[in-house]
Amino acid sequence: MFHDIWGPFDFRGIPHPEVHRYNAPRLAAALGELDALLGVPAEPGGATYFGAAVGHGVMEPAVVDGRGPDLTDRL
Repeated sequence: MFHDIWGPFDFRGIPHPEVHRYNAPRLAAALGELDALLGVPAEPGGATYFGAAVGHGVMEPAVVDGRGPDLTDRL
C-alpha cells in the first residue's frame, strides 16, 4: 500500500513519524523554492477528502486514540 508521504499518518491512519519527519521538510523546501522562483507565494487550494494545505505543509488531521483517519475507502 502506498501512503501519504507528507502527512503524519498513512492512508490507514497509522502513524509514520519517521516518514513524516523526513519528508515534510522536503515538501516545505520545494514549495518555498517555487514561491521564490515564481516571485509570489503559493495559494493553497481547497481541502480534499485526503487533507488540506496549510502554508508549505499539510494540516494535521483529527487524531482519535493515536490514529488519523482511515482514507482507504477512497483509494
